[in-house]
Amino acid sequence: MISNQLKLLKERRKLTNQQLSDLSGVPIGTINRIMAGQTDNPSFQTVCDIVMAMDGSLDELVGIKEETLQEKKAANKEIIQLYESMLDNKEKWMHRLFVCCCILMAVLIGIVIFDLTNPQIGFFQGR
Repeated sequence: MISNQLKLLKERRKLTNQQLSDLSGVPIGTINRIMAGQTDNPSFQTVCDIVMAMDGSLDELVGIKEETLQEKKAANKEIIQLYESMLDNKEKWMHRLFVCCCILMAVLIGIVIFDLTNPQIGFFQGR
C-alpha cells in the first residue's frame, strides 16, 4: 500500500506530518488521512508533492532501486571500454584498407609506366 511506503520514507527522513505538510503544501488533514491509510487512492499530484518534499523519488516510493554512483561509473566504464575496442577494430581495418589502396595504386602506376616506356606493346601504342 502506498501509505506504508510513504511512512517508511517519512521515517527515514525523520519528518513529522506537520513538517511534511509545510514542505509539500499539502494540507495536514490530507497527509494524516494518507499516512493512516484512510485514503485508498490519493491523487498522483498529492503523492508527488509529498515525495518531492521528502527529497525522494517516485522510483524510490515504488521500490525501484536507484543506481549508486559507483554502479553508474562502472557501467560507464564498460561502455567506454566497449567503444574503445570498437574504435581500435575500425582503426585496424582502416589501416588494412589504406595499405591495399596503396598497393593497388603502385601496381596501376607501374603498369602505366611500363606501358608508356614500351610503346610497341600495351595500351599507349606509338604510331
